[in-house]
This record gives sequence, C-alpha cells and structure tokens, in this order.
Amino acid sequence: MGLYIGWRCPHYLWDCFRIGDESKCFCGHLLREHQIISDISVPCNVSQCRCLMFCFIPSRPEEVGEFWLRRRTTFDPKAWRAQCRCKHSHENHAATRSHPCRVKGCCCNCFESNFLCAACDRRWEEHETFFETEETRRRGGRPHGAEYVPFAEIPALRETIISNSDFEALQKQGPSGHPSSYLSPPGLPGPFSLQPDPTSNPHT
Repeated sequence: MGLYIGWRCPHYLWDCFRIGDESKCFCGHLLREHQIISDISVPCNVSQCRCLMFCFIPSRPEEVGEFWLRRRTTFDPKAWRAQCRCKHSHENHAATRSHPCRVKGCCCNCFESNFLCAACDRRWEEHETFFETEETRRRGGRPHGAEYVPFAEIPALRETIISNSDFEALQKQGPSGHPSSYLSPPGLPGPFSLQPDPTSNPHT
C-alpha cells in the first residue's frame, strides 16, 4: 500500500519517530502483530486484544531521553515500560478510548505520560500516529520519496552510517556545521530538526 508511518505532533512537518515492524503499540504488541487495513484501520491481531488502531508508545528509554538508564548495571531494557503519571505503565491501562488505568484502586481515568519525547520535548498525548500515503505527505509538505530516506536532511551523517565509519566524529557537528545537542546513535529513529507547519496553530 506504500504507507508512510510516523509519530509526531500534528502540526510538525517532520516525524519524531518513524514506525517499523518492531515498533510497539500502546496495547503492548508490535506493529507486525497488527493488520494494516487502511490508514484509519490498523487493528491488533493478537487474540483477545481489543486494540482497534495502532498507537505508538516508546519502548526504549532512549526514546524519552533517559539515555543514562543503560549505564546502570541493574537496568533491564526488556523490563522498561513507558509510564503514566499515576506510576503505572501503559500496559496497565486500557488500549482503547482515553486509556483509563486498570489497576485496582487507581482513579486515573486517562493515560498522561510522565515522560517527554526525546525529539521534541512534548508529551506522548500531544502526539499522534499517522499512516499516510505519498500523496498525503506531499500535500502536507512533509518528506516523501527520496527525501524520506533516513537522515536525508543530513547527507554527511547518512553517508557515515552507510559506510560504517566513525559515528562519534559527527557528534560534534550539527546539520549546518554547528555543535549539535541532538544526534542519536545509528538505529534510533527520529528527525534532527523539527519544523512546525506554518499554517497550523499548535494551541488549537
């Protein structure tokens, strides 16, 4: 179907994260465990899961800016889960509607992230998962085709990763030759510059 799948705040031109088969849904299952019927219907195929639409949730601490956790000798990356302000993980919340908490005695009636997106510093609930055709992205002024190739906006970085040369040498330089505070290691999705849509109002 040629869909582009990304996670971003609706008014941004760049996706905060590009979604792949191993990306996790709020329901706790991976994208490959969902059936992509259309851009508005991506239900989960796992038995007894009520999820009707894939909704991206961070599955690694790096995706919420918590890079330091991996330095802890006791840290188990497989056990890490994105959490709500109620201190319970997304897997403790319902997969549909406003995602109320299912933990007995918890009065949380919707999932409110206790973390920020590593790419844009906005909360999870301010983002949406988009399944878009090339034409939809073209009309919205978003990268498509050759422009969608990973790190297309930073050719030097893309060539370095492709040639498997020293990535650390590029960490000192941003997209325009200036020091960069946001360069993720190879394999981490996400843009290096976010451009809000000038025709949209982020407060509406």
